[in-house]
Amino acid sequence: MASSMAGAQSIRTPEGNMPMVHWAVLESTPGDMMAMAQIGGKTVAPQTAKEAGTYALYGGIDVTNHDLMRLLEIYESYEAYRIHTTSVPFQEYRARRLPMLKSLKILEANGIALEQKTSGTATVVLMRRYEVLPEKLAEYQNLATAEAVRAVQEDDGVMGMFVTGEHDTPNIIHVMELYRDRGALVDYASSPAAKAFFQKTESMFTSSHIVENLETKIPLSTKGFHSNVVTK
Repeated sequence: MASSMAGAQSIRTPEGNMPMVHWAVLESTPGDMMAMAQIGGKTVAPQTAKEAGTYALYGGIDVTNHDLMRLLEIYESYEAYRIHTTSVPFQEYRARRLPMLKSLKILEANGIALEQKTSGTATVVLMRRYEVLPEKLAEYQNLATAEAVRAVQEDDGVMGMFVTGEHDTPNIIHVMELYRDRGALVDYASSPAAKAFFQKTESMFTSSHIVENLETKIPLSTKGFHSNVVTK
C-alpha cells in the first residue's frame, strides 16, 4: 500500500516495481573504517547525488566493532547499479580504499517493504536479522509491510523502515530502521502498535539478532518517489 500521507512514501521504480536491493558488508583493517568512510564521502557521495538511478545508500558502523559497516543499497535497476560502480569517482574510491579494505561481501536481496519519510535526517540506525519459519513467511511479509507503512506514516520520529529478504534464502530477513534520534527509537519501541507487531511475529522466528550502530547523520534521499505510481 502506498503512503497517502504527505511526508511518507514507498520507494519504487517509475513502473511501480520494487527496485534492486542489496546489502554491502565492509570490514576495514583495524582502525581504518572512519578513514575509508571519509574517502567515500569525498569521492562517491557527490557522484551518487547526481545519479538518478541510485536511490539510496544507507548504512551504519557496528557499535561493537568499529571496523564493520553494513550498507543498504537501493538502485532503480541493475543498469543503474552498473552506472554507479563503473563511474570514475567510484573507481577512485575503490582504488583508494583497497589498502584499508579487509573484506567485502555483497548480499543480494529482495525488497519486502521500503518505506521512508520524504525529507529529514536520521541519526540512529538499527538493524535486525531474522530467520522466519518458511510456512510463516507470507504472513510475516504482510505484517512487516503493514507495520513499516504505518510507522513511517504515523510515528513522527521514524524516518525509514526497510524490510528485505535474502535472494537465495528469502526466509532470512534483514531490516534497517532509521530514527530521527534515540528518543524516537524509544518512543517507537514502547508504542502499542510496535508492541503488538512484535508480539504477533516473535513466534515466527527460529532466530533473531539486533545490530546497534554508532550514531551518525543520514540525510534522507529524495529519489525513488513517483507520485503517479500506485503500489500494492
